[in-house]
Amino acid sequence: MDSEDSGHGGEVRRVLTGSETEEEIDRLLGMDDAAREDMAAALRVLKGVISECRRAEAELREREARLLSVFRAAPVGIGLVVDRVILDANDRLCGMVGYEKEELLGQSARVLYDSDEDFDFVGREKYAQISERGTGTVETRWKRKDGSMIDVILSSTPLDVTDWLAGVTFTALDISGRKRAEEERLGLERRLLHAQKLESLGVLAGGIAHDFNNLLMVIQGNLDLALQDASLPPGPRTDIENAIQATRRAADLTRQMLAYSGKGRFMVSRVDLNDLVRENADLFRTAVGRRVTIQTRLSSNPLTVEADSGQLQQVIMNLLTNASEAIGDEAGVISLVTGELECDEAWLSRSRVEEKPPPGRFAFVEVSDTGIGMDAETRERLFDPFFTTKFTGRGLGMSAVLGIVRGHKGAIMVESERRSGTTIRVLFPASERTEAHRGAMPPISSSERGFEASPRTVLVVDDEEEVRRLCLAFVQHLGCKGIAASDGEEALTLFEGLSETIDCVLLDLTMPRMDGLHAFRRMKELRPGIRVILSSGYSEQDAMQRFMGEGLAGFIQKPYRLHQLREQLSQALGNHE
Repeated sequence: MDSEDSGHGGEVRRVLTGSETEEEIDRLLGMDDAAREDMAAALRVLKGVISECRRAEAELREREARLLSVFRAAPVGIGLVVDRVILDANDRLCGMVGYEKEELLGQSARVLYDSDEDFDFVGREKYAQISERGTGTVETRWKRKDGSMIDVILSSTPLDVTDWLAGVTFTALDISGRKRAEEERLGLERRLLHAQKLESLGVLAGGIAHDFNNLLMVIQGNLDLALQDASLPPGPRTDIENAIQATRRAADLTRQMLAYSGKGRFMVSRVDLNDLVRENADLFRTAVGRRVTIQTRLSSNPLTVEADSGQLQQVIMNLLTNASEAIGDEAGVISLVTGELECDEAWLSRSRVEEKPPPGRFAFVEVSDTGIGMDAETRERLFDPFFTTKFTGRGLGMSAVLGIVRGHKGAIMVESERRSGTTIRVLFPASERTEAHRGAMPPISSSERGFEASPRTVLVVDDEEEVRRLCLAFVQHLGCKGIAASDGEEALTLFEGLSETIDCVLLDLTMPRMDGLHAFRRMKELRPGIRVILSSGYSEQDAMQRFMGEGLAGFIQKPYRLHQLREQLSQALGNHE
C-alpha cells in the first residue's frame, strides 16, 4: 500500500508540475468524464496557486536583495536596536563610529554615547516624538571607538507600531563637517563685524587724537608757561603741576583708544621681558594698593620679543592695576611671572584675541591676583571698551591691553572664577634667544647746543589759532624769533619771501588747503638745507611714515611741553650753521 501510495503520489506530483498528458491522468485516477473534469479543474487551480506563490516568493527575494543593497550602500548609517541592544548595522554606520561590525553587534547602544545622561536624554526625546507622531529625530553627539566625538542627526522609526518600545530602526547622518563649516562661517562673520567695529572706532580715535591733542596742547602749554614764572608761590605752583599731570592722563586715554582700535603705532625693537620687568619694578609698584604685595618670578632664560617696549610696559601696568582693583582695600598678593611656552593651534584657539597667531614659541607675562574673581558675564565683557565693574572706572585699560597684544600678533589667556582670583597671561611671539639691544639717545643739553646765544628765527605753521599762539610763546620764551602761518599755503608764501632768514620750521602735519607734507617738499625745493621739525597729534611712527627719506630734522608729538620743544630745537639748530 505504501508503495502504491508512493507511486500514486509521484504521479500526482508529475501532474501538478504539468509533465503528464490527460490520458495518463485518466488512467491514473480511473474516473469518469465528469469526475475527471472536476479533478482537472481543481488541479489547474492548485497549479495556479502554486505558481503565484512561487512568483511572490521570487518578488520577495528580489525585494529583500534590493533592501539589502540599499542597507549596504546607503550614504547614511542604518541600524536596528531592540531593547537598547544593537542587532544590525550597515558598513556606513560602522565606519562612522570606528567599530567593526562584529564589535558593534550585540552591544548596548550606550556604547555610542559619552555619558549615561546623554544616552538617557536622547532616549526620552526620541520615544516622546515616536509616541506623538510615529517617528523621532534628534540631534546628538556620538562617541567613536577612538574617543573622538561626532555630531549626528538620528532619525528613528518603531519596528512594530503596536509595540514600538520593543525596537526601532534608525538612520544616522554625520553632520560634523557641516557643524564645523557653520562655526567657521559664524567665526568669519564675527571677525568681520569686529573688524568693522575696530575700523569705526579707529576713525573716531584718529579724529580724537588730532583734535583732542590740540586742545590738550593749549591747556598743558599755557600751564607750562605759567610755571616759568619764578615768583609763582608754592601753592599755585603745585596746583598747576597737578593740572599738567591731569593733561598727561588725558593724553594717555587717547593713546589707549588708538591702541585698542589698532590705529596706534609701535616703535618696534628687541625687548627682553625680564629686563623690562626689572627696569620698571618701582613704576609697577605704584600701580597697586598699599596693602598689596607683588611677588615677582622671572624666567632664568632671556625672553626676547620684537615689540614696542613702551606699549609692553603699558600692558603690564594695566594688568597690575586691574589685579589691584580686584583685590580692593583688602590685603592681597599679585604674582608677576615671566616665561616661555611652545603653543599649538588648539591651545592658542583659547586666546581672547580674535586673530589667532600661528603655533610656535611664545614669551609670556602672567599676572595673577587673590581678588574677588569674575563671573562668566564679566569674563565675556572684560575687554569691551568702556566696560568696567568699578563705580569710577573708565573701562579702557583692558581694552588697550587687547589692542596692544593684537598689534603685536600675540594672544591673551584668561582664567577666573568668583572668589577664586584671576590669572591673565599675555603671550608674544618669541624671537631669537639673544639679549635685547635697545639703544638710548644720549640726553641733549641746551647749554651745549647754544642756539639761544645767537637768536634764530622759527616759522610756526599750524591751522589751530590757539595752538599757533602757544607755539609762538614757546619759541619766544626760548629766545628765538617766531613767525606764524595758519596753513601750508600761507607758510609757503612767507617762506618764499624770508627763506634766507628762517632757520627752522615747526610744521603741523594735518592742515587745510595744503598739508604739512606738500608744504615741506616745496620748502625743500626752495631751500634744500632748511631744518623742519614735524608736529602732530598722531604717533611718531604713523606721522614719519609719510616723510620716509625726506630729511626731517625732528618730530614732536602733541601735546608737548616746553622742555621737549627746547630739546628738539637744540637738536635741529645746535650744530646747524
